[in-house]
Amino acid sequence: MCYNRFMESDFNLNNIKYIKIIYHDNCDISHCAKAAVRNMNGREIYACAKVETPLYIKTPQEVSLSIVCEEGLYKKNTTLKVVENKDSYVYFTISLPEGLEYQQNREYFRVRMKGDVLLRFAGNVIPAKIYDISANGIRLELDKDIKIPESVTLDILLPPKSIKTSAKYIRTDDEDNILKASFFFINLPEASRDIISQKCIQKQLENKRNSII
Repeated sequence: MCYNRFMESDFNLNNIKYIKIIYHDNCDISHCAKAAVRNMNGREIYACAKVETPLYIKTPQEVSLSIVCEEGLYKKNTTLKVVENKDSYVYFTISLPEGLEYQQNREYFRVRMKGDVLLRFAGNVIPAKIYDISANGIRLELDKDIKIPESVTLDILLPPKSIKTSAKYIRTDDEDNILKASFFFINLPEASRDIISQKCIQKQLENKRNSII
């Protein structure tokens, strides 16, 4: 579904959760910044993010902008006009593009990724491997077929972070002699969801760079 033009009546500060900006540094390496929208008008978006170290980004430059709302996200390439570092924050001024594409649940794309997981239920601790992951669920590679209850706990290792979450078991599929168990995250804290989302974006960018080389 795509909106041919920007409809301000459908899109305002109240329904924006945050924005994501994919930009290039001075070495032409892609990075993703997540920021809170502070203000917007018909021409520009003003956003900021807390950072540990200042971000030195060449401006103006073309960036990929994702505006994440409760119902999905709006996405379009646009111009990052100004970046200003002040105290422990970085402030962005971004051109508001026309023709934003609406993509329902696009922020939850799945990415193939390596990693270790502990699957816990009824006193059992089962080691497993990540097959793929998104911000709302995960598929695990299992060594053997086991009976898994509907409610489980997952310890997911995503260096340098570790995430513990409740999850709902969906099903197990046998694909190419690999057992893949699917789970949906339950009450995953927003901070943990952000970590997974950032890992997915980093992996996707890494895959794109490798495909070019």
